Amino acid sequence: MSEEKTRVLLIHVGPNSREYLFRSHPLGLMSLAAYAERELPGVDAGIIDMKVSNITAEEIGIKAKDAGADVVGLSALTVHADMLESAAAAVREAVPDALIVAGGPHATCHPLHALKSGYIDAVVQGEGERPFVNLLRARIERKPLQGIPAVMTPGMTEQPPRDEIENPDTLPFPAWDKIDFDAYSRYSSFSILGRRHYMSVFTSRACPYQCIYCHNIFGNKFRPRSADNVLREIRTLNEKYGIRDFDALDDAFNLNRARVVEICESLIKDGPKINIAFPNGLRSDLLDDELLELMRKAGTTYISFAIETASPRLQKYINKNLKIEKAARAIRKASQLGIFCNGYLMVGFPTETEEELRSTISFAIKSPLDTAHFLKVTPFAGTELFNRLDPETVASFKERPEIHIYEDRTFNLSKVPNEKFKKIVHSAFLKFYLNPMRALNIIRHHPAPMRLMHFARVAFMRVFIKG
Repeated sequence: MSEEKTRVLLIHVGPNSREYLFRSHPLGLMSLAAYAERELPGVDAGIIDMKVSNITAEEIGIKAKDAGADVVGLSALTVHADMLESAAAAVREAVPDALIVAGGPHATCHPLHALKSGYIDAVVQGEGERPFVNLLRARIERKPLQGIPAVMTPGMTEQPPRDEIENPDTLPFPAWDKIDFDAYSRYSSFSILGRRHYMSVFTSRACPYQCIYCHNIFGNKFRPRSADNVLREIRTLNEKYGIRDFDALDDAFNLNRARVVEICESLIKDGPKINIAFPNGLRSDLLDDELLELMRKAGTTYISFAIETASPRLQKYINKNLKIEKAARAIRKASQLGIFCNGYLMVGFPTETEEELRSTISFAIKSPLDTAHFLKVTPFAGTELFNRLDPETVASFKERPEIHIYEDRTFNLSKVPNEKFKKIVHSAFLKFYLNPMRALNIIRHHPAPMRLMHFARVAFMRVFIKG
C-alpha cells in the first residue's frame, strides 16, 4: 500500500438496465468520499456508479486495479446482492491485497449474508462516515479491524452499536466533483420529472416513526441540518454547477415545521430561484394549507404523498398512524396550487381484507393525485414486518433474502386470494389512469409535460400490455 496516498474506490453497485426507469446520485458514497478526504488528508477517493455506466460487476475488478485501489467500498440494495458478491469477487481476484468493505442498505440489513461469500473484509452498518474513516485509519496504521463501532468482520455474530453523526451540519457537502453530472441528466430521477440537469439532496437524517416495513438505515432520532446549512448547499450548487432543479430525498423533511418555513422564506426572499421536488420523505398529514402555499412559492413543483393504506386499522398495524383525512386535504390543496401530486399506496399487507384493499384503491381513484403507484408490500428481512410473518412464509425467504419480490405479480400477504388480488390491483391502474380529467391534469401540473413521454410509454407497456 502506498505510503503517500491511500487510494479508495467507492462503487455504487446495480444494473444499468432499461428495466430501471430511475437513477439517483449516490449521495451516501459522495458524503463518504468528502468526509474521508477531509478527515484523512492522505486519502484519495474515487466513485463509480454502475447504474449510469456500462460497467459489469466483473469489470469492477479491472477498474479497481487500474485505480491502484488500496480500499474498495461497495454499496448495494438487497435486490442487487448477487451483483455485490460478483463485484467483490472480481476485486479480490484483481487486487488481492485490497481491503474490501460493504455498506449501504443490504450490508446494513443483512451483514452476515454480505460476509458469507468470503470476499468482503468488513461490513459497515447504518451511517458510514465515521465507521468507514475508522476502518481506513486502521488500515493505514496496520491495526486490527475488529472492535470498530458499526463495523462487522468475519466471525462476528452480534451486531455492534451504530455510529451516527449527531449534528449533520458538521459534515462536508457531498463530493460533487467525484461524479459526472451529465450522466445523471440522461435519466429520469425518482420524481419522474424527466431528464434534466439536477442534484439530489439530503437535508435531514432519520425518521422517528417506526413503520414496520422500513429498513431504518438512519435510526429513529430525527437529525435535521440547519436551514442556513441547507441554503448554503443549494446556493453553492446553483452558483458552481448551475443547478436549478433539486430532488429532496429526506425521510421526514417537514418534521420540523419552523425549519421548513425558514428555508422557504429565505429562498423566496434571497433566492436562488429553483425547482424543488419531493419524491420521498414528506409526512402528508403535517402539510397544512399555509405551509404548502409557502413551499409552492419557494419552488416546490412535485410532491409524493406516501399514504400506504386508507385503512385506519392497517395504519395502526404498520405503525405509521397517518391521519388519512389530513393527508387527503393536503393532496387537494397541493393540486389546487398546481403542484404535481404523486401517490404511493401499498397493497398486500398481512391481515389486509378485500374491503381494506379496495378502500385504499378507492382513495387514490377519488383523489386529485396526478399519478399513483400501487406497490406490493415487500417484507425484507431485518424489518418488523418480516418478523411478523408466519413461519412458513419466513422460511421461503431465508434461503434467498435478495429475492426481488416485485417481479412476482401474484405475490401478496393479504387475506385476498392471489388471483383475485392480482385482478383487483391491475384494475386499480386501469381505473386510475383511464380518466380523461386526470390525463389533462397530468399535462397541466407537470413542470415539463414533454419529458413525460418516455415514462408514459414504459408505464403503458407494463400496466396495459404486460399486465
